[in-house]
Amino acid sequence: MDSDNENRNEKNGDLSRNTLVAKCVMKSITHPLDYARFLVQIGHEPMSPYNYRTLLGEQRLILPNLITYAKYIYSVDGFKGMYIGLGPKILGICIEHFSFVLVSDYIKSDKNYNVDKDSDLEIWKKCAVNTSKEIICTATSIVMSHPLYVVSMRMMAQFVGYEHRYTVVLQSLSLINREEGVNGLFAGLIPRLLAGLGTVILVNVAKQAFSRYLFDPSPIALNIADFAASYLANAATYPFNVVTACIAINNCGLAAGMPPDMPVFGNWLECMRYMYRFDQLNRGSSTWFRRVPQAQPKLLKLL
Repeated sequence: MDSDNENRNEKNGDLSRNTLVAKCVMKSITHPLDYARFLVQIGHEPMSPYNYRTLLGEQRLILPNLITYAKYIYSVDGFKGMYIGLGPKILGICIEHFSFVLVSDYIKSDKNYNVDKDSDLEIWKKCAVNTSKEIICTATSIVMSHPLYVVSMRMMAQFVGYEHRYTVVLQSLSLINREEGVNGLFAGLIPRLLAGLGTVILVNVAKQAFSRYLFDPSPIALNIADFAASYLANAATYPFNVVTACIAINNCGLAAGMPPDMPVFGNWLECMRYMYRFDQLNRGSSTWFRRVPQAQPKLLKLL
């Protein structure tokens, strides 16, 4: 019995490490696009929009896609410049992963649903319990890793004003703590928590509903349900990611977070109301087709 438990724990440990390595490699590969998306989220648009003819023959004004934006970053800062902010991001991913695993080791989730024998009430009770446990793990991992994500975002935001305030991880953490204290290290935490926890809730509920009522519960159908639930949840919580990016750099001394590029917000709710007012809550959500919002806030944001 003990040997079986040891073997099972060994396999789980190997799987966990492989998952972490795969995530770090994937984030490293896609970092230039994430970098471009982040700059769009904070409102930096160095390239002019252009006219695009749709399949129906309509003329529309669109912004360059994120791949073109990444090429622009390369033309300014070179290949190395495309990976600014990757170091603290990878460290944040590692802390997020290990803190999630450590908490989940103490909070066991029952993933064994018997859709044929269990009643609707029993299945939804199990879903609620497992979702609550996952919320605890996710919240812990987000809080533990957030200061490193703040450092990563501020390193990338320096592209706007060509600054060099945040250079390495320890120096950046020390600078933020000295100038802004704990509030600076956890700037944008609440909207990031809402995005992360909202995604967990929506994914679990939608996946359970899809697999229970819409599809035949086969492995392929469950994979389709998982993908659809994740896509819908990420789309629903994306505005919180935009608010997180803006609040993380707001009023920190960088040009990107100060007027006229960005107003000084009192809190994240004020930022969200402002972004909603100017139809900016979904900027950066599309990789390929980026429409020009009807309301373009620049000096208007100060009124």
